[in-house]
Amino acid sequence: MSSSSSSPSSAASASNSRSDRLLELSAKYVRFESVSKSVNVFYDEANQHVFVVNNRCADGVIVDSVDQTIAKFKLEDRGDVLSIKFSPATDVLAIQRSANTVEFINFANGQPSDHYSQPSRSKNGKVLGFVWTNTYEMVYITDNSIELYQVVPEKRIVKCLKTFAITVSWFVYESQSAVLLVANGTFANAIQVFQFKPNTVFKLTKFEVDWSGGKQQKTTKTGLYERDVAVTNIYGKNRLLVLKHHPVTKEQSGAHIVIYTFAKDLEPQKTDILMLNLTGRFAINIVDDLVIVHHQTSQTSLVFDINLPSNETIGNIKVNYPIFSNCTIKAFKLDDNIDCELYSTNWVIFQPNIIIDAKLGCLWFLQINLKHMIDLLPNIQILIDFLIYRRNSKSCLLRVIKRFINPNPNSEDSPQNQLGNLSVVFNKLNAAYRETLTSEMTTTTTSSTTTTHTNPNHVLDTNKLKARSIIEQKDVFSEVFSVFDEQNIGLDQNMIISILFEYIYSLSTNQIQIQYFVYEVLIRHLVRSEQYYQMHQFLQYHVFTDSKPLACLLLSLEPHYKFAVQLALDMLKRLTTANEEIIEVLLSQYQISRALRFIQSHGNIDSISARKFLEIATNSGDNKLFYSVYKFFELRNLRLRGSPAFANGEHCETYIEHFSKLFGSTSSLPVH
Repeated sequence: MSSSSSSPSSAASASNSRSDRLLELSAKYVRFESVSKSVNVFYDEANQHVFVVNNRCADGVIVDSVDQTIAKFKLEDRGDVLSIKFSPATDVLAIQRSANTVEFINFANGQPSDHYSQPSRSKNGKVLGFVWTNTYEMVYITDNSIELYQVVPEKRIVKCLKTFAITVSWFVYESQSAVLLVANGTFANAIQVFQFKPNTVFKLTKFEVDWSGGKQQKTTKTGLYERDVAVTNIYGKNRLLVLKHHPVTKEQSGAHIVIYTFAKDLEPQKTDILMLNLTGRFAINIVDDLVIVHHQTSQTSLVFDINLPSNETIGNIKVNYPIFSNCTIKAFKLDDNIDCELYSTNWVIFQPNIIIDAKLGCLWFLQINLKHMIDLLPNIQILIDFLIYRRNSKSCLLRVIKRFINPNPNSEDSPQNQLGNLSVVFNKLNAAYRETLTSEMTTTTTSSTTTTHTNPNHVLDTNKLKARSIIEQKDVFSEVFSVFDEQNIGLDQNMIISILFEYIYSLSTNQIQIQYFVYEVLIRHLVRSEQYYQMHQFLQYHVFTDSKPLACLLLSLEPHYKFAVQLALDMLKRLTTANEEIIEVLLSQYQISRALRFIQSHGNIDSISARKFLEIATNSGDNKLFYSVYKFFELRNLRLRGSPAFANGEHCETYIEHFSKLFGSTSSLPVH
């Protein structure tokens, strides 16, 4: 298959990379009996159930999911089965066998019991399909109405809650948001939206899809078909995808997909165009918020990410080119010995990521494998933007950082390029990190004042972006910076320090509070390389955020750097909440007089323990210091109690005796 035409998007550089490693079928799958004259197979998108119906239920029905068999049962043959679905609780089965009526069967202990039915209220209408919208609520979609019913299993009755008279050509339903889109009009391109909530339904915005039959003349026999549309949720918003078929000519670039995005209080807006540059049969899956377009003729898939920036717009509509235009799904062996035909004509595609081979009798989930993404997307900015929004991409993002920290020895990148690439990576990761932190703070702040919106249009906009793969400081510390302590890493200390500083600078730029262990690793390497002046400058100009743990780390550096203690004291003083720690530091340095002066300025000198200070003064071996401290507390005693004597409760007998041995009852030494 030829690659897409030149794109202004910076992602286009990767579009020629053929890959059979990116897309794959899930290792867990559902096996079922294949379709035959006596066997029919149905798929319930909402519950992800596969129904295998043998001889119109008379020879049994098997209901399977990926993890288990849901039910096995037999029913009376009452005619061909047109549709069959369990309720969300799998305790009521709904079967359509005729054009106008749906049958209901209660289930107990996995087997059918009571049987009842409900015809459409539209006597001349034909039921095009039905969907469970809630535990015991169902909507009929007929060719001239929308009918909401409540099923009451214990009474074996079905109540009509609401009906809408509307002509319906076809419909699509999105179960995650309970959104129903019905098409009508001459060319079936007028779309009416319904939203279902418990016990009610909202008739929302009606809009018209731009439709063109190319150069063919529009007639009542041509129009927009259900097979060319998909309604799904991408990046937290409901979207309608419309496939438009055009030939590849000088004037036209082939088929493309138009995306309509739902927004609260507004009719859906045309926001994106996906350029396919191909013709033929297509099918659409959504995998991890990526739009995967399968092209049967070339047996390849195109991968789009509408979140990536594009340099081309038409009005306010963003034009998207595929990140990969000729991917192939990885070969798959069924039961380890059966080669599966990929892109088979027997494939049936369901949203968001279901692939069913009815002839082979197998259901898979389409998956994306990010393992080799670093090699497939050489543009570092596009790579990071792409990976951040993928689930389970944290290990890949960390590998990107490692790749630039310890590049391939044969790489032509200079150290400047190495730091430049790391700067891009750090800034993008930390910008996403900051947005997540801000979102969490906003959610916490507003959770107690949440109000209920009465406007039903609000439900179409989930107003939240899908969770990102966030790289936190602890991830970088444990998974990346830990390699700096390994032998033969191939980096000198200057480069390590530059990398660490680049990361800290990025955190600071994005207004993220830097955690202590990040500073610790930088200081450790500054000490290791004896760059004490650089460390002093970082501290003096507040590159490091003041904290008690950091001050304690500085204290431990005293054997290496004599000014470390003063730097620690200055930091503790700036914190204004570390007076006790400052006193302990001064005492550990036998700066008892300084500690006492600090207490006089910042604390209650009358409440401190004399015994503790006398003990430290004694241990200092400095008799002059001991004398000074002893006399200080005698003066305090005199001021407080009118006598220089120590109270019995102060337990200072040892130090009184020590003073007497050294100086007697009186002394001419001055009091300091």
